[in-house]
Amino acid sequence: MNQYPYENITDEEFENLVIRIGKEVLGIGCKTFSIGKDGAKDSWFTGTADYFPSKAAPWSGTFNLQVKHTKVQNASCSDNDFSVNQTSVLSKEITRLNEVIKTTPFDNYIIFTNRKLSGGTHPTIVKMLQAGLGMQNVEIIGREDLDSYLTDYPHIADQFGLYKFQAPLRFYEKELRDVIIVFSEQRKTISTEAKSYITSFTVIDKEKKNELNNLSKDYFEFLKSHSLQYFEEIEKFLREPKNEQYMKMYSNTVSDLQDAITVERNRFNEFEHIIKHLVDYTVGSNEDKLNDIRKIVRVFLHFMYFNCDIGKTA
Repeated sequence: MNQYPYENITDEEFENLVIRIGKEVLGIGCKTFSIGKDGAKDSWFTGTADYFPSKAAPWSGTFNLQVKHTKVQNASCSDNDFSVNQTSVLSKEITRLNEVIKTTPFDNYIIFTNRKLSGGTHPTIVKMLQAGLGMQNVEIIGREDLDSYLTDYPHIADQFGLYKFQAPLRFYEKELRDVIIVFSEQRKTISTEAKSYITSFTVIDKEKKNELNNLSKDYFEFLKSHSLQYFEEIEKFLREPKNEQYMKMYSNTVSDLQDAITVERNRFNEFEHIIKHLVDYTVGSNEDKLNDIRKIVRVFLHFMYFNCDIGKTA
């Protein structure tokens, strides 16, 4: 399961992230956080939840959602200042919400935080909230559950650019950069259409490979339209005897990448996210020459996938 450093985003970005999750698990009517009369921010949803806490037994009525975002790494819901002291964040929240209920009653309360929430702390906090608010339907969502939601709904993580905060897949990208730069300098013209020889790439049925690697149909169509016409030139370049050293560098890169992808595969849902990640990482040095041929970096990674050098084949 992916783990995201939520402390690296702003309070507002975290609120917007929670709203997007809310729209998935509660319903499209989950509202943006707004400042109430007491100066605090609440989000509201009224109706029957789509999937919360489960599809079989959803809560219904009026929901009050809160977020508690921290910039502190490794902060925990069991920290004294969050849930234990009389002046803790949750103690103050209970006092505030009891005033809110007098004018704006609600039936369900959910608090989202990017703090760690252990299995032992969770029931203690739930009981604290239930007793303090005088209602049964309360829940606290910690960073572990946030990670789980974003694994289930990876398009949200992608929408908010959370992949950019993750440590890159490690490989010796300099060799790939050198191969791409030399290829770019040697190549003459770009083919305008795929040659018939491309059928030689059918090492494995591509629909089967895409299914094994969770590469979407839309992205595979983009891969073909964007890159297929370059593949003949890449193969000729790599097979050219004078380029033997670059063929070795390419092979080393493939080996490193396949190893990194195999180890870290669960960080990414769809394989196109891996390709995007690798393009960004390879060009990430801001080296002017490589930025100028960013498109060819993507083409090379498409070639590796299409040629079954990276990704599952069985």
